Amino acid sequence: MLNTPRPTPARRQLIPLAGAVSFLLAGCSGEDSAAEALASGRLDGPDFELRPSAEAVYTVGAFDGEDWETFADVTAVAFDAIGRLFILDAEAKRITVLDPDGTLITAFGKEGEGPGELLQPFGFAVQPSGEVTLFDFGQRGFQRYSAEGEFLGSTVVDPEEGMPGQTLLPTADGELLTTGGMRFSVGSGGAVSMQTEEGRPISAFSPADGSQRLAYDAWRAPPPEGESSANLESGRNRMQLTMRAMRAFEPGLHFAPLSDGRLAVVDSIGYRVKLVARDGAVVEILERPIPPTPVTEETREKERENRLAALESGGARLRVIGSSGGMSIDQATISSMMQERIEAMEFANEIPAIASMSVDWEDRIWIERSAPVPGEDGPTDVITSDGRYLGTIPPDGLRIPDAFGPTGLLAYIETDELDVERVRVVRLAGPELTETRD
Repeated sequence: MLNTPRPTPARRQLIPLAGAVSFLLAGCSGEDSAAEALASGRLDGPDFELRPSAEAVYTVGAFDGEDWETFADVTAVAFDAIGRLFILDAEAKRITVLDPDGTLITAFGKEGEGPGELLQPFGFAVQPSGEVTLFDFGQRGFQRYSAEGEFLGSTVVDPEEGMPGQTLLPTADGELLTTGGMRFSVGSGGAVSMQTEEGRPISAFSPADGSQRLAYDAWRAPPPEGESSANLESGRNRMQLTMRAMRAFEPGLHFAPLSDGRLAVVDSIGYRVKLVARDGAVVEILERPIPPTPVTEETREKERENRLAALESGGARLRVIGSSGGMSIDQATISSMMQERIEAMEFANEIPAIASMSVDWEDRIWIERSAPVPGEDGPTDVITSDGRYLGTIPPDGLRIPDAFGPTGLLAYIETDELDVERVRVVRLAGPELTETRD
């Protein structure tokens, strides 16, 4: 289906606001006010600063507290349509549900292989109704629960056909969008073969029957040549781990569903947001004249330094499925391979214009631009899916959250000064992004 000829997508660049936004133009008057109002609605206009304010709602997470509020590994968070927050703690094998003011509703999940129990929770999604779908790597399938924690059923996914990645985004028709999945096969003697998906597909999984389809095949630069590998064993489990050579500053793959069924996708070096129909056709492209940043020797040195520092401070383990459940690979093995990759990594010629992208409950597209210096925050543009530019939040302003919620709720996964994991929830409070723009 995706290989059939497509109409040329529309490129939207000059979309003015129908009316002036008076609350953003305080202190301006006359011709300056009119010019700024026009520029603030055009994707090709200059940056127009936004300073949205947010009020604290609650923070949850404690070093010494109740079991439900002491987190070990917060993998993901998500809101439902009434503002309940769902927190997946992969290490604790638990989902915690809080009401809109942060009060505990329920916490469910425990380790095991029985109905509703979990072995290796990998990612989850929450429907507007509050129904939870979780992918359990250990059981090779989806587990479904009500918002109250009642187990609703499970669906097995064929690992040889492909398993989802950690990000799971629910669509309006009940599918789950994901990328970065893997295929597994078990050979003679229990040897495990693991391959990442070729290219950069965005897949849509049906949690009802485990089937999947290709939602969009994203652009990918030719991969760098070379690889490193290691043979690993743990009990009866054996696996060959292979890592491809690394290239810094490759364009990321960022995507999020819109409420009308389209998909917003960023997969290129330039400032381009593609709007993709359900059949995979690119129907529109939203662009701003923000060029990528040339890579210099100073940039390369800074990027190597940042990656080596992150590797040294990290303590993550890679877990895969073997012939008898799970297999843990110690950090020393992974660190050694990663260090070799970082020291030998290649560099693209430019830093992509876009570093991150997400969509809020009002279908506004939040786009974090790359900073000229690796490791620093860039400004964040906010645009609408019909091509209006609302403004740019400076690097020291509000950041894209780990989860958007209704009525302006934002959730951030953080660690405090004692490295205690917590989730902080705020609500947009000022008029900049809460008042309607006609």
